[in-house]
Amino acid sequence: MVNQARARQVRSALSALAVEGLGLADVQEAAIELVSRVVPYDATCWAAVDPQTLLPASSVTIDLNPSAQQEALFAEIEYTLGEGDTFAELARREVPVGRLSDLPYGQAARSRRVNELYPAIGVAHDVRVAFVSGGACWGIAGLMRGPGGPDFSAAEADFLATAAPLVGAALRTAVKSRLPAAGAGSSGPVVIVLGADGDFRAATPAARDWLEQSQAARPGWIGIALRGLAAAVSRASSATARVRMRDASGAWVVLRAAPLMDLDSPAERVLVTVEPISGEEVTSLMLSVYALSPREREVCAEVLAGGTTGQIAERLHLSSYTVQDHLKSIFAKVGVRSRHELAGRLRAS
Repeated sequence: MVNQARARQVRSALSALAVEGLGLADVQEAAIELVSRVVPYDATCWAAVDPQTLLPASSVTIDLNPSAQQEALFAEIEYTLGEGDTFAELARREVPVGRLSDLPYGQAARSRRVNELYPAIGVAHDVRVAFVSGGACWGIAGLMRGPGGPDFSAAEADFLATAAPLVGAALRTAVKSRLPAAGAGSSGPVVIVLGADGDFRAATPAARDWLEQSQAARPGWIGIALRGLAAAVSRASSATARVRMRDASGAWVVLRAAPLMDLDSPAERVLVTVEPISGEEVTSLMLSVYALSPREREVCAEVLAGGTTGQIAERLHLSSYTVQDHLKSIFAKVGVRSRHELAGRLRAS
């Protein structure tokens, strides 16, 4: 049973998290504590994700201490065809919640999560949720219970379905938070070499410093992000993967991964570079954050290029009045009053 009065209080508190100024870690920790009041668990893992790739950008685990091999296996399973309730699949659903016990029997019997991962970490039941807001996924979470506990109930899953967009909105708002920024790789190139299994094999001196800072800021999360990248590379048709995130300094960076191949043998390693994110990448992310429509994004692109109302109307085959209407809507969504303020907000890093 779910205490409905408590559920209403928690939803109200989750809504209050969608305020500018809270960072991703603050939102995740607060949301985890609030959700646990309604849906208790034995262990849980939450991650903020890059909405473009759904790769983890920041994660929090509670009462769960997987080995490096188990982290790599988890990442690999997320990209396995036929695996049920992957987070990418949940993010596409109208109701982005899935209980392990609701998987069709055949799919559960074939599940690598069930057969390979969960027995090793003592999990018997799970419920997974994707946090979608403004048409994009901003985070994911898995709540788990051991063999001695009850399955997650349908009422608990229903509560998570109502809480998911509230957490999504809070995570989306947190992406806008302005944090102190320092460029990645200021002491040299940040380059990391991973094995195909996600284990660390080599790193430049600047990368070692960057990894140590990341580990000190939040133990464990950077390993999960890198292993997710390695797994994505092995499954991607383009053999490359990328994720945008804020690093330990608060700077926006992009991690790019590609197979590192000997000239005469298949790739057994993954090369990851960490670079300051471009202004265009930040603007693209901000357009998702503010949930602008495709047409509004086109108008924003023209504004950022310096177009006048007449020029924008001509290029987009719109009337000047329609352009002005779009601008009013954009200003309201972004919370600005002029084109100058709009450009500054969308380019903020």
